[in-house]
Amino acid sequence: MSFCKYCGKQLQDGEVCTCQQAQQSAGAAQPQQEFNQQAAQQTFQQGAGQQTYQQAQQGFNQQQASQQMEAVKKAGANAALDYVNVLKGLFTSPVETVSAFVAKANVIMIAILIGGQAIINMLTRLFDMLIANSKAKVTTGSKELDSLLSSYYSSYTNTKPYPAGSIFKNMLLEILLVAVAAAVIALVVMLLAKAFNKANVTYMQGLAVYAITAVLGIPAELLSWVTGLTSVGFIDRISSCVTVFSNVAGYAFVYIAIRALCKDEKKIPLIMAISYVAVNFLTWVLRLMF
Repeated sequence: MSFCKYCGKQLQDGEVCTCQQAQQSAGAAQPQQEFNQQAAQQTFQQGAGQQTYQQAQQGFNQQQASQQMEAVKKAGANAALDYVNVLKGLFTSPVETVSAFVAKANVIMIAILIGGQAIINMLTRLFDMLIANSKAKVTTGSKELDSLLSSYYSSYTNTKPYPAGSIFKNMLLEILLVAVAAAVIALVVMLLAKAFNKANVTYMQGLAVYAITAVLGIPAELLSWVTGLTSVGFIDRISSCVTVFSNVAGYAFVYIAIRALCKDEKKIPLIMAISYVAVNFLTWVLRLMF
């Protein structure tokens, strides 16, 4: 027989007092409770740290995106300013302007000009097809009004509407024609200038030879297309004159550009002839494919 050391209760041999059992249970539960508290604290700290990291990363990404946007805006503003300066220079001092443009061969400016030429060609072709479709669908029931509308759309002789697939193919073709012309002229100029003059001409400078024609060609094509929409004879003549002026000036700019790369002027007509023949042949093949 014994007594409980906590409450003094008389106990049989081997008997455990109920208060002693409660003490043991409380003692066993306390470490588990402390462990749970520590685990919860660690989880909270990890969550708070992860949230702080995510916030910092988000702030960094926003700052980086803002810096990239500012860089794009600055590059666009500089490209626009360079374009205006080159366009003005083509009228005030064409030889110096073209020579400097080809020697510098700015990648961004070249990409903008060639891409812009392709987009303008694609859009004008798209609008031409849409106008032709409008003409094909116009039926008013009045002969006089139909005749008037027909004269307004006299530039568009297509009698069948262009299907959607044909419109897409023609738009893609206009882009490819510009890309092929630029690539072929650049390659021919680079190879022949090196062969004839042993000059260190880069492919980018060859692309600049084509790109310089787009400086005047883009606004000239837009003006020619807009004026060509009317059926007024005088304005149609203006459109035709703008196109002729742009084409002739383009040939002159190409001559000046090649002369800046190849000092042997006797070879320049041959380089130009081979370039344009190659472009003409490849664009003919490309049109057959479409």
